Amino acid sequence: MKKNMIVGIAVAAGMLSFGALSASAVDSCGKCADKQAVQQFTQETAALSSALRAKDIELREQYTYEGIDIRKVSVLETELKDLKDKINVVAQKYGLPACSRS
Repeated sequence: MKKNMIVGIAVAAGMLSFGALSASAVDSCGKCADKQAVQQFTQETAALSSALRAKDIELREQYTYEGIDIRKVSVLETELKDLKDKINVVAQKYGLPACSRS
């Protein structure tokens, strides 16, 4: 009984410290990019982001069907990867780290 309580306290402490670490990382990451660069990136990739969301929804719909079309899923996954690659190229153009992209 005592051993279980110690393990439970250790797990809870670990979860709390991880949460605090994650929260501090979010605060510091928002300051790692120029606001103007983020705004330009957002404007330039708006169409790509919209297409990415649409393809993601379409892919999720495919996964809900009982008779899944493997070829269509493969095509959608390839299109999603291509869109993400294009967005990453624009992010690199503006020097944005992954944490500043939304």
